[in-house]
Amino acid sequence: MQLKFYSTTIFRETPKVTFFDAGLDVSNGCDVVIHSKEAISPPDDFKDEQYYVHEHQIDHNLVITGERKFVLINPSWNEPHHVIYLNRSMGALEIPIGTYHRSISGKEGSIVLNQPRRDKSFDPSKEFIPQKLDKLSLIKARKSLPVYWIWENDQIKRVRINPFKRKIKTLI
Repeated sequence: MQLKFYSTTIFRETPKVTFFDAGLDVSNGCDVVIHSKEAISPPDDFKDEQYYVHEHQIDHNLVITGERKFVLINPSWNEPHHVIYLNRSMGALEIPIGTYHRSISGKEGSIVLNQPRRDKSFDPSKEFIPQKLDKLSLIKARKSLPVYWIWENDQIKRVRINPFKRKIKTLI
């Protein structure tokens, strides 16, 4: 599975103004998600992480201000665990149907524009119910080594860290 990022078109930038086209042809909705300060969506339930999973909506999340970390879990992918440190320069992150996902804002909070693609069976009362990873396949996927996505040197970089190849210094 290769994640998709949809780029934006910057029309003009000055020291205090950025003007860009955030429209996506693949969208038929427009949601604004505001996190004040450090926020987690959906929030944890006691000690358990919670996730959203959509059956009738494909998300396209674009950071407008701040930064947002997305955690994606999908046991059907050959690499089922992804962590994306999304910023505006990366464009809109596509989250496919059936993918468990959650987002965490940076210290200053963030604003995200989600331009979803919703099918005819979309029902908001059913699409936004927090879920726990309560199936063995989901738990196993969450415990697998994640693939990280970051913005570095003006491009999206995919990083895989193998802790078993790390040399560890020990103090004697």
